[in-house]
Amino acid sequence: MSIQDPQVKMSGQLHENDLSIPTGVQSYLSSTKFASHTVTPLIGGGGNWTFRLHLLEPFDGKKTLVAKHSRGYSAGDAPIALDIERQAFEAEALRRVKQNVLCRDGLATVPTVYHFDEKAHVIIMEDCGEGSQTLKALMREHPPTPAVAQDIGRALGEFLGRLHSWGANDSKLLDYFCQNELGKKITSWITYDRLIPILTSTPPHPAVSLLREPVPESDLDDIRAIINERTKEIHTSRETFTMGDFWTGNILVNLRVNPDGSRSFAGVYVVDWELAKAGVAALDVGQFCAEMLCLDIFHRESAGESSRKLIEAFLTEYRRIYAGLMKEHFANVAAKHVGAHLVTIAPEVNWGPPEESVKAVELGLEYLMEGCSDRWVRERSILAPLM
Repeated sequence: MSIQDPQVKMSGQLHENDLSIPTGVQSYLSSTKFASHTVTPLIGGGGNWTFRLHLLEPFDGKKTLVAKHSRGYSAGDAPIALDIERQAFEAEALRRVKQNVLCRDGLATVPTVYHFDEKAHVIIMEDCGEGSQTLKALMREHPPTPAVAQDIGRALGEFLGRLHSWGANDSKLLDYFCQNELGKKITSWITYDRLIPILTSTPPHPAVSLLREPVPESDLDDIRAIINERTKEIHTSRETFTMGDFWTGNILVNLRVNPDGSRSFAGVYVVDWELAKAGVAALDVGQFCAEMLCLDIFHRESAGESSRKLIEAFLTEYRRIYAGLMKEHFANVAAKHVGAHLVTIAPEVNWGPPEESVKAVELGLEYLMEGCSDRWVRERSILAPLM
């Protein structure tokens, strides 16, 4: 199938094929097998323009698909420059993962790519379900029972364990994804490059200003050592193939409603693979656990028990699959990444006001400073199932 190049303008009057708007997408697809009677924008993620396609005729038995359009800058009101090659890495990651990471009963997977237009920068892919929710939204708005949370955790643990196991044994895969320099830069910048500035800025960050006392210089020196070590690894590691952005906003969950009104687990999709790269397996684990830990910090009454059960099931299943390939101090690296994430990300993404966000910063500092201790990880951290 050939789709003609869109005529996209960055400013001025919008062309009918401006792929940042539904009418442009509809026009772009009008003469293809993906022609749609309705195109609706999907909310979530600021890097691209994503739409649900309501097809005129079913394709591969499906009435809806998803179109994702990328440009050399991010979507939103304050765009930033982003290498357009990120989409090629995503399309390739989705294709390879779909073929090689096979979980029992297909409960955890990625959307199928049906077409990638490299000139127009559009991926047409499987719709993960009109009723699906991100794991973050699900846990915040309608937390599942602890039993269902465990099912979700096991599926995600199996998926990530199989992903890392496959990646660790495929040198050609690593050769290709080592080229994702944007993925390396973003992972390094968003978590580690900002760590010391957030802790030492003048005036202080609102959440940091509420710490009981300033972070001692000796602790800052230890954190700088962690930053230097981890940044080098992010840019050079070939341990395995990593998803690169494994957090609750990139996991779409489907639940089924049973005849008695209860909900049960129907499956998950892992989406947004633009940061996929050769890298450090423990960082995927740490990022996910940090985001789940935020639910326990900020939504303990409603989601705390379910989030803890999900993390435990996730880590137990992940270790069952990947244990033979785990590097020494794997859990320690993951623990320190949890800490870095809690300090740099949690106060910045509206989990709560500074009076609550300071709790994440305090806990993050504890993970950073104590994460090197096997005993502390085993006895005091959420990562104990990895030990």
